[in-house]
Amino acid sequence: MLHKRLTLILSLLLITALSACNLPSGQEVATSTPDLALTITALAAPGNGNQNTPAAPENTATPGFTSTPEFTPTPSVPTVTVSVNTNCRTGPGVVYPLVGGLNVGQSAEIIGKSTGTNYWIIKLPSNGAVCWLWGEYATVSGNVANLQEYAIPPTPTPTLTPTPAPPATPSNLVAAKVCIPQLPPIYQYGGTISWKDNSDNEAGFNIYLGANSHGTVGPNVTTYPIPPLVLAGGTPVTMSVEAYNSGGKSAKVDVVIICP
Repeated sequence: MLHKRLTLILSLLLITALSACNLPSGQEVATSTPDLALTITALAAPGNGNQNTPAAPENTATPGFTSTPEFTPTPSVPTVTVSVNTNCRTGPGVVYPLVGGLNVGQSAEIIGKSTGTNYWIIKLPSNGAVCWLWGEYATVSGNVANLQEYAIPPTPTPTLTPTPAPPATPSNLVAAKVCIPQLPPIYQYGGTISWKDNSDNEAGFNIYLGANSHGTVGPNVTTYPIPPLVLAGGTPVTMSVEAYNSGGKSAKVDVVIICP
């Protein structure tokens, strides 16, 4: 490459000299003779000319490594937990018998669903019993798409409670009277009445003063106060007692109270 440059320079100098010889006589042309040595030195210096010097490579950042995400496996068996203790029955509603319940903190296996009623069919963790759990407070984990849809079971026929027979009639109704004299011949009646309870199925006893209801006491109670009536001496007061329950009432038993 340097040899070719020197040849080119010498050719240029030669052309310049010949051109000077062809000028008309008497004219002087001021020319400056290139410093051949300097020119050659300059051309020979590194970096001059059309040398293709490769540029220094730019620093390339080392690519960072992205960690592989961890995958949480979906449970193969769907489960359910609850935020509120929830009953579990044989069907979707309170008309179905109670089987048990799922408490907060427990987890149960889901074996079916009833999408239309928002119930899950589960196995209770306590005993493995299968029952219907309301989904209102439920949180489900796992894939439930392929769970069997359960048909709503028939509503159970309510058990009829037989109507009890009316209770037996009380007996031995007596009055322990108290007669408090007022202005003669007036007395204030007082004291208690008592009777014998002859039944074991009464809901209570009704007390009557004359023909009117006066009060009620509970089962197995066998006394009642005589009301504080102010009457003329010798005035009869009739009090009655009857037993009752959902099946009816017994016959009344009476006692007559007279002061003094």
